[in-house]
Amino acid sequence: MLDSRELRKVFLNLISNALEAMDDEGSLTLRTRAQDRFLETTVEDTGCGMSDETRARAFDLFFTTKDTGTGLGMAIARSVIEQHGGRIEIRSQIGRGTEVRVLLPVEVP
Repeated sequence: MLDSRELRKVFLNLISNALEAMDDEGSLTLRTRAQDRFLETTVEDTGCGMSDETRARAFDLFFTTKDTGTGLGMAIARSVIEQHGGRIEIRSQIGRGTEVRVLLPVEVP
């Protein structure tokens, strides 16, 4: 069983982060597909991207690159996804954007 309220918060946070990383002409892409016993959802943007150091710390509690951020969003997102038996991964390149991939297990009859 998935907690839809918690997952909604996760995906709203990922979308909000993506929108904040882009200028007015950026592109946000959401994809969902079944992959083996998982539902894979990606949130991809054409924003500023992250350095390797930032990407490595993105899930750290209280780590933020925003002036008004709390550093809780991505840490909470990872916790929620892991509590649901899933995983979350980030791929990013400076100047090329970021892709966040969420894998959640699905029950196969």
